[in-house]
Amino acid sequence: MTTPCLYSIVRYSPYPETEEFANVGVVICAPKENYFDFMMANRNDSRVRRFFHDDCIFPLAKDTFFRELGFAKNTAIEISGAQSLSQFFHYFTAKRESIFHFSQARVVLTNNPKEEMKKIYDRYVNHSDYTKARREEVLAKELKLSIDRIDALKNMYRNQTINGTLSKFSMPLVAKRNDIISRAIKPLAFEQSEPGKMMEHGDTWVMRVTRAAEEKLLEVKDVLFTIEEPTSPSSAQIRVLDSIKLNLDKHKIAHIPASDHRSAIEFASNIIVDRSKH
Repeated sequence: MTTPCLYSIVRYSPYPETEEFANVGVVICAPKENYFDFMMANRNDSRVRRFFHDDCIFPLAKDTFFRELGFAKNTAIEISGAQSLSQFFHYFTAKRESIFHFSQARVVLTNNPKEEMKKIYDRYVNHSDYTKARREEVLAKELKLSIDRIDALKNMYRNQTINGTLSKFSMPLVAKRNDIISRAIKPLAFEQSEPGKMMEHGDTWVMRVTRAAEEKLLEVKDVLFTIEEPTSPSSAQIRVLDSIKLNLDKHKIAHIPASDHRSAIEFASNIIVDRSKH
């Protein structure tokens, strides 16, 4: 049986004058079920740190706000009546002058408020695929700028779709000679909070490259992955990253840290040497 839930997205805005904010949590309330709960991003959330260059404000402020949310949850449990709980939710999430504030309350129908909260959190806070994709785009653009500073390589590397019978995917930095791929570089950002999703992302790209190699669309030796790791990885994330790198080594796919532009440019520049041999 479905029940209406109120929910609001927690927004973090440390510099109000810029009007920029990051979604960092969700508060949900099912008045008829006397349910009130919340989820918040980790205090060392890498997305928040990169977005605001924030190494100290969020961890401290988050702890204080987390206690405020806990107090609200305990208060809500003592409230009887759907209307009263609904009014409390609207009062708590009303517009406030703070580095943490709430989106306008929204309504969703669900038969499981707790699961719905997790779905909303994944959609608005985690959005790991979106964040990962955007971060990888930024890394690719930064690397392309570095490569294009070399006159002999300027505009040589472009986004290309690799299209075969079983393979179809795009890579942002591909150089071709006589319509044959000479070099292909792909940044990989492992910002996913769940180690399993990190592994899935790595496995996906290993599969794409090896399958494309089987179809003779490229050669594995001509592919380079630049890897950006989480800012403060957990022990589980470190183990997964080690496993991903071992898998790349197993398939003889080159990989380097995303920050190592010098090695990436050296790899990209080898196309000039290869051309001189033909």
